[in-house]
Amino acid sequence: MLKTLLRVRMAALLAAFTGQSRKRKSQTKGKAAGYAFLMLYCFCAFVFLFYASFSQLAAAFFPAGLGWLYFAMFAIMAFALMFIGSVFTAKSQLFEAKDNELLLSMPVPPGMILLSRMAALLAMNFVLELVVALPVFVSWLQYGETSGTGIAAFVVIVLALPLFSLAVSCLFAWLVSLVTSHMRNTTAVTMVISVVFMLAYFLFCFRMNSYVTQLAANGAAIAGALGSAAPLVWLGRAAADGSLADLGLTLLWTVLPFVLAYVLLNRSFIRIVATRRGQVKVRYEKKAMRASSQSAALYRRELARLTSSSGYMLNAGLGLVFELVLAVLAVVKRRELLGALTAIPELYAAAAPILLLACMMVSGMVFFTASSVSLEGKSYWIVRSMPVETKKVLQAKLSLSNSLAIAPALLMTLAAALALRLPAAETVLLLACQLLFVLLTANVGLMEDLRHCNLDWINETQAAKQGAGVLLSMLLGFGFVVAVGALYFFLLAELMPTTAFLGLILALMAILYALTARWLMTRGVKRFETLR
Repeated sequence: MLKTLLRVRMAALLAAFTGQSRKRKSQTKGKAAGYAFLMLYCFCAFVFLFYASFSQLAAAFFPAGLGWLYFAMFAIMAFALMFIGSVFTAKSQLFEAKDNELLLSMPVPPGMILLSRMAALLAMNFVLELVVALPVFVSWLQYGETSGTGIAAFVVIVLALPLFSLAVSCLFAWLVSLVTSHMRNTTAVTMVISVVFMLAYFLFCFRMNSYVTQLAANGAAIAGALGSAAPLVWLGRAAADGSLADLGLTLLWTVLPFVLAYVLLNRSFIRIVATRRGQVKVRYEKKAMRASSQSAALYRRELARLTSSSGYMLNAGLGLVFELVLAVLAVVKRRELLGALTAIPELYAAAAPILLLACMMVSGMVFFTASSVSLEGKSYWIVRSMPVETKKVLQAKLSLSNSLAIAPALLMTLAAALALRLPAAETVLLLACQLLFVLLTANVGLMEDLRHCNLDWINETQAAKQGAGVLLSMLLGFGFVVAVGALYFFLLAELMPTTAFLGLILALMAILYALTARWLMTRGVKRFETLR
């Protein structure tokens, strides 16, 4: 029974990452190879990033006899990555999957259902941990002394550490579910918590190089400070020295919390899943009915869908938060920003193109349309049965995205342009380019979601965060930014003034926008009407 549940869960995760519905088993080898290449590329990029950091630590710690501290740093970094990667999906995976009621109605023990869901999250944690573990192991081979016992202990630690991380993330999800199970609006609470965690995570990543430098330079002091943290010392000595006693203690504090978490969650699993959120007594009052246009009604429907899903809001709208934060930083740090650019005349001469690339990169993180069709899920038939044109349904999805994304993007661009004291003509062209890029991003996101739509998801996180449309939209946006940068710096920087280049990019995006809009209103409409 557990084997069957695990097979279904892993198949759902694989389908989410490849954009393949479980009802559509056939997929071209080209598409499968393309997805595999993209995943491998992302994996290798992060492995290289962590290798650059841990090679510095290994070169500093092992000669100084601080090998245990090196592995302690590995544990901290791996735990942070796994926790951040799973804490946002644990709640939806465990307690909000749409097949919960179906499975609970079957002769399947609730503990089996819970264990299968935790196993799927554990598999994801293993993948995230490998991103850190592989460069840690390679750096260890380069700069440290290895032994068979130490390598075996390291392998055991790599297998056990995700259990501890999963226990913490599941307990956090359990607490959030308990708190919000009787709340009317759980989305706001989840969003606030998620945004705080994500901002803290990105702040850490932004400062990681400086942290690594400080760690390498102050290894002895840090070792003294962490000396009282017994679990980290046990883990470090188990790998560095091959100590079996320390390995046993490490297994105790990594595996035992997982067991306790499973027991605790199993006791309250049915109660949390069966609780009807937002069920409150409401006093009905007769009010005058107001008629509205079809477009307004469809817009409100899209807005309600967005605000009812914390995963959708977080994944699609996190870029909006960064745009507002960067706008504030551009105003507060305008002197430092201007001084950094003016110190290098060649760099300041290309300030407008650099600003354009930076703003487009941040705006490309907003993906409201890249999963808006997939999120229809089982309610797709409702949309198709409504007496409205398909064009208006797609236009409503675009309108929601544009109404939310345009203002923060323009505000960020304007604040940065004013901070850099760019000429008025360049500022106007930058704003126009940014506006068209936002509109183009919305069109491309909707196109990719229509082309790789997955209506057969188990929980909304698969559609909002792990869908093929989201990944492809992000890569296409990133590729466009890279292409624009290469076009300017390697070809046109010396051939035309900045205003002419911005005008060229503006014209190019206008053409692409017109082409994508035509596709959506023709082939896109047909594709939406024939989804299965």
